[in-house]
Amino acid sequence: MAASRRGGGQAMNSGAASNRSVSRISRSGESTWFSGLIGVFALMLSWLSLTSVALAIDVSDFKWGFNGKVAPHRFNVLSVLINNPTPQPFVGDLFLRKRLGGAGSVDATIVEPLTLAPNSARWVQFYPYIASGSINSSENWRLSYPGGSFDFPEPRIAKYQRIILDDPNSLSAKGGWIKFHHPDNLFPPFVTATDALQLVALDHVPRWEETRRQSFLDWIYRGGTAVVLQEPSGKFPDFANSMSILKAPLDNQTYGSGRILRVALSRTQLSEADFRQICVGLPKNPPGANADKDDEDVDQVEEKVLVSSKFNTNYNEGTDPFKSTSFLSQLKQMTKPNHNWVLLHLMFWAYIVLIFPGCYLLGKKWSDFRVVYAGLLGTVGLFSLMFSYVGQRGYGEATAVHTVAFASPLPDGQMDVSSWSNIFVTGGADYELRHQGFGSLYSTCNETEQVKGLINNGAEALFKVDIPPFSNRELATRTKIPFAGPQLKISSIEFQGDQLSKLELNVVGLKPADVERQYLLIGNSFYLLQWQDQKLVLSNQIGSVQGVLQVQLKSNQDPYGYGGGYPYNYANNQVTVSERYSQMFELLLSRSLNVSRETEAAKLRMGPNLLRIFLYAKMPSEFAVQNPRLGNQDGRVLYSITLSTDDLTPSTDDVK
Repeated sequence: MAASRRGGGQAMNSGAASNRSVSRISRSGESTWFSGLIGVFALMLSWLSLTSVALAIDVSDFKWGFNGKVAPHRFNVLSVLINNPTPQPFVGDLFLRKRLGGAGSVDATIVEPLTLAPNSARWVQFYPYIASGSINSSENWRLSYPGGSFDFPEPRIAKYQRIILDDPNSLSAKGGWIKFHHPDNLFPPFVTATDALQLVALDHVPRWEETRRQSFLDWIYRGGTAVVLQEPSGKFPDFANSMSILKAPLDNQTYGSGRILRVALSRTQLSEADFRQICVGLPKNPPGANADKDDEDVDQVEEKVLVSSKFNTNYNEGTDPFKSTSFLSQLKQMTKPNHNWVLLHLMFWAYIVLIFPGCYLLGKKWSDFRVVYAGLLGTVGLFSLMFSYVGQRGYGEATAVHTVAFASPLPDGQMDVSSWSNIFVTGGADYELRHQGFGSLYSTCNETEQVKGLINNGAEALFKVDIPPFSNRELATRTKIPFAGPQLKISSIEFQGDQLSKLELNVVGLKPADVERQYLLIGNSFYLLQWQDQKLVLSNQIGSVQGVLQVQLKSNQDPYGYGGGYPYNYANNQVTVSERYSQMFELLLSRSLNVSRETEAAKLRMGPNLLRIFLYAKMPSEFAVQNPRLGNQDGRVLYSITLSTDDLTPSTDDVK
């Protein structure tokens, strides 16, 4: 009985245990099913979130330059309309990269931060450097953003761009004979981004903030042509404050190096003949395979010139011998190592012998592999330090920054500066490069390799770039620097017929010892100036613009555009730093005049009563690349200063 009870108890316990096991299995199955459901739900949420990110923003529209084109070898503006169709705000970075065909990205990446409200759109502007001027270039640009990217089609080339500004909020007609229209809200807030702009017509008062107003006025001052047309009502726009210079009573007046024309016609009344008369004397774009032959800014006469030189490898009117590589290649050669090659060769052969048969013989003598490995690693480590030390001695163990620039004055003690720098460093690091200016634009102008760096252009510009030890980093910069520069004033001037016979200039803010060359341009002729009692006086006539710049000769020396205007040979590779600076004078002179073709040099004329002074001097510290690790810097700057004979006080009676 007891056994029976024990058996029954065991059976009952077994049944209970079985029930508990089944219950646990059931609960485990429910838990597994619930966990799986949660996993699927989480996966769906993840997919939905990724989808929402992918659809967060997109590119609705874009515009290259001011007329849909770009100027070669210049910084250009790229306006992109970013749309956020979602109910969530977007906060992130946009990345613009240059791509060359299927070779991947080159140059450094341009980054622009963006904050966009839900269900809204906003224009964002980038300022890329277009390094190629070939009509068959494979240069393309890609905009990347969280969740997607957009490939821009290859832009067409137009060095000179003429536009009429439109009010994007106006419902009135936007017609007229001028072909290229540009919304006034897309005018860049930095004068440094207006190199491609030649002429602007406007018939209304743009609703600009102060930075855009100042950018427009600076553009005129440095050589732009502004055409003020009448409103549809028949009245001129009522400009106020800083823009009041546009409402001066004169129909044709100079403002710095630029012109302001007031034409008593509306945009619809302005005829083709009227506009062509306005543009008389302005250089035109050469026709090309990617240009519209009926564009009003294309020189139809040069069509035959281009065709006749198309198959001439020695010279082509479309070639630009004064591009950035012309300066950067020369600057790079200024930092040349002076290595002890005899010692380096001895070290090299000693290293080879120690590796083999040295390590082999060591292994024969000592059977312990650890001894062999220790000898091998010790040899490699020791010679690495020795090669580094001796190689470092060849560079003088110091960083070196060489810069060339040209600068022209702006109102209120500012300078518009274009510069090219080569930075050599002995210590590798991520360098933050900036300039003491406003609206700085940066590019390495590199067309062959990707540069590990990020460029923030604009108001708070910064170029953060990785520079390996004992290597160079080239850099092209456009910036507006708070620096007055040399102050020139005409004290006396005389003419004999059409020829200049006497000129005296008072100079403040520049020492004669710091100036290497001083030229004067009046009409189409260059004159040499010389120092006399702290004044600049006329010396003798040098020649025409065409004869002095020798554009065709520079193109013949570099027909394929690899180095630009410098015949490479052994003798040229042995020149000193000061001699290289001297070699770049004519190229800076051409670039400051925006001359890159023989026909441009032949047609260039200074305006009536205007003369331009060129002073090639030592670079002031205000132009230096800002980084405490770079130390002392060396360079040259070409000051381009335009004066008017109207500024001479009539009471001196010195204008004859």
